Amino acid sequence: MTKSYFSTLRYYESGYMADWLLNAARNLRVDKVTLDILNSTIDPADMEKLPLLYHLKDLKNILDKELSKNGFAENYIISAKIKVEIPGNSIYSRTLYCYPELIDIDGNYYKIERMVEQAYEKPFDPLKQKSLLSFLFAKAKGLFKI
Repeated sequence: MTKSYFSTLRYYESGYMADWLLNAARNLRVDKVTLDILNSTIDPADMEKLPLLYHLKDLKNILDKELSKNGFAENYIISAKIKVEIPGNSIYSRTLYCYPELIDIDGNYYKIERMVEQAYEKPFDPLKQKSLLSFLFAKAKGLFKI
């Protein structure tokens, strides 16, 4: 799910999700962000800016499909999060360290080693981007070729 969220298929206006997350975190002066897949929330809440939240909602669908495909109930996973650390301004200034973790209904905890994702685009201010309404209109326009 981490690779899907930060893939180059998830681009909106000024950058990919890694660019949006990195620039928003720097703008808000935070160095840790948690993406809660099941609840479609981002901590800190100030980070809940589109398209970060829009693309996060897709991950729940991916998780549900994978569970179903492998014979598990949709409620088998009770917690699915990606914890992201943003290093200070250094040679790794465009790097995100991601720590995905899952907890199942039996209390089993699954996590993997650190995953490294990169931001690619030049810095921008994600807090000055278009509103939710204009974002959704752009999506609808693309779907219906308006």
